[in-house]
Amino acid sequence: MPPRPSPSPGRGAAARAPPPAAARRFSRALLAEWGLHELADDAALLLSELVTNAVVHVPGTPQGVQLVLSRGEGHLVAQVTDPGGYLPRCGEAGPDSENGRGMWLVEQIAAQWGHHASGNGKTVWFTLRLP
Repeated sequence: MPPRPSPSPGRGAAARAPPPAAARRFSRALLAEWGLHELADDAALLLSELVTNAVVHVPGTPQGVQLVLSRGEGHLVAQVTDPGGYLPRCGEAGPDSENGRGMWLVEQIAAQWGHHASGNGKTVWFTLRLP
């Protein structure tokens, strides 16, 4: 089982209720502050996918979605926690499907990803290698 990433004191930041666009803005601003511009596009894309999944699969509870970004040993760690129990999975989207590719993108781009139960639902996380 992959390690369960957790934010490091003083080396992470959190946001509450981030819809996908807000998650992208939050991650880009924080990564710029940390001097990690090279990771901004990938992190914004993957966070957007995870936040979208949380909002779509736990309707009516965007306020219950929490996003945490932190830096660990050689990795950026992103976590999205929501109150739902729907676990993400990589599925196959049809060629004409407008959705169903988000977790495939996470699997292709992230160094690692996974999920675990949290006190109030689940947390889905991914890591990106620091440059």
